[in-house]
Amino acid sequence: MLLVGIGGKQVFVRSSEIKEILRPKPLTPVPMGPDHMIGLANIHGQIVCVIDAGSVTSLPPCHKKVTPHTRFLLLRHAVMHVGIWVDEVSKIQQVDHSLLAIADNNGESISHIEVEGVRSELLHCNALLHEV
Repeated sequence: MLLVGIGGKQVFVRSSEIKEILRPKPLTPVPMGPDHMIGLANIHGQIVCVIDAGSVTSLPPCHKKVTPHTRFLLLRHAVMHVGIWVDEVSKIQQVDHSLLAIADNNGESISHIEVEGVRSELLHCNALLHEV
């Protein structure tokens, strides 16, 4: 699991749902695009839509200001080319698979898991893509 910061909140993301972690690239704004779309980026010759996960979930919106800690998480998907703007990548943490099975039961893009005695949020990227 990857622990990332979005809008000042620490959230877990499954590393299996992430194709690549990148430093921010220049973004082209999309006039009259949806609120969750921050812009388009050319990444390895592929046009990628970079979104703010906080705009379509209960998470706070990302800061949208590039810092040395800002990263794009390119999502692993067969058809869509989408990246999530995160304000920071904090760490990689091992999480028991039984906790993940419990967290998967709700079908929403955000669920809760308890990691090391702390209740944390888990962002389900595949469910998130169905909401955008």
